Amino acid sequence: MQMEENTTNGPYINTDEGVYTSAKLQQAMDQAFRIPVFLSTVNTLNQLQQQFLERLILEIEQALLFPRTIPRSDLYPETPLTSIRRMVLSSYGLVAVNFQRFFVQGLKTNVGAFEPQTPFWEGTPFSQIEPSMGYQYGLPLLLIRETGTDVARGIWQLGNAPFLILDWNSETQSVDAFFNSVSWREFFANWIGHVRNGYYLQTEPQFKY
Repeated sequence: MQMEENTTNGPYINTDEGVYTSAKLQQAMDQAFRIPVFLSTVNTLNQLQQQFLERLILEIEQALLFPRTIPRSDLYPETPLTSIRRMVLSSYGLVAVNFQRFFVQGLKTNVGAFEPQTPFWEGTPFSQIEPSMGYQYGLPLLLIRETGTDVARGIWQLGNAPFLILDWNSETQSVDAFFNSVSWREFFANWIGHVRNGYYLQTEPQFKY
């Protein structure tokens, strides 16, 4: 008997002949060949930041990588540091987006009075912790910063980290303009190459006969 050609992207179903498929299995198949990567970002976003994040996730998925983030996609019944470590150990790359979160107008140190300064933005503590743990494990890192965030703080301060940081100026650069830029395409392609290379190296057998 000749079987009809399946011209759709969906699974072949023929209820007359008792051929069925599982929607759950199809959902799993749609994720096939997608290498898991750690997406480090904040949970509280404004509308423009949300648009940027959604576009970033689309770019990652189109490269056949699977973005995972805490606590949205992965949540472990453990302390935050332990959860981050599990995420790092089960991923093959890390992309971190340091969005503007806290607007600081002045500082008071332990040796002086309060001194108003030029206002600046800070990200969340986890924007420092997660990329640092990923670097310690050796994951390929792709760092993106909303311009003006943590410019003199932690791993995002110039010279502290042994990698370049992409800046997105949310006031002058649209989301499309950033992701269509040469710098983004170059950084992203380079990062993808390192992620895939690391994946193939780590999934090779320990012993070769």
